[in-house]
Amino acid sequence: MKKQLFSIVIGVAAVVMLLSACKKDYYQDTGLAKGQYDGTIMQYLEARSDYFTKLVKVIKLAKLEDVLSKEQVTFFAPNDMSIDSTIHETNAFLYQSGKDTIKTLEQVPAAVWREMLGKYIFRGKYKLNDFPQVDWAFFSTYPGVYMKSYDDVIMHIGVVYHDEGSAKYVGYRQLFLSYVPTPQQTGIFMSSAVASVNIEPTNGVVHALATATHDFGFSVFDFYNRCLFYGYTGK
Repeated sequence: MKKQLFSIVIGVAAVVMLLSACKKDYYQDTGLAKGQYDGTIMQYLEARSDYFTKLVKVIKLAKLEDVLSKEQVTFFAPNDMSIDSTIHETNAFLYQSGKDTIKTLEQVPAAVWREMLGKYIFRGKYKLNDFPQVDWAFFSTYPGVYMKSYDDVIMHIGVVYHDEGSAKYVGYRQLFLSYVPTPQQTGIFMSSAVASVNIEPTNGVVHALATATHDFGFSVFDFYNRCLFYGYTGK
């Protein structure tokens, strides 16, 4: 079971991918990504079927396609692997409880998808340089920023300035999105690193989250409990 508390250590692949981010602006897990996209956020996601096929389906189930097509927003895009792993872990809980498991995305109530996706969308256009620095060891000095998401969920966003050799804060910059269940307790962050920053469709910005280091909705427990609350249809 994945730990829900924030850890600076992320998957080796994500770290390797980001080592040169101080020199190149846009990265995917598979290499350099084009910054500009001639289409909406929704069209961009649909075009990247290698990463976002299930995400697109979830967006449509949550009835958020108009938001990502017509409004000016910033979207921290979770990928299909995070959806798969969260469903897998949720099914483990369901199985252990003697309940039917989830076989299709449609079995999850639309309200659950909407509630989870609402944490990733922000009104307005925010690129990497628009977010302040965060240093988890010196949080009072470099606190990042708390922001309300599209659905008014309090989230935390910050850019980690990595060291390079003995020089502090001059290395590559790494964007993090965090869910903070209790913002007054700054030690509790459910965080995800961004793998690709500053992808610019015509109606905003996409920051693609790291492939293998993120639970969809930031908490499998939350996803599981919301499925039970809204009444999923397992088989």
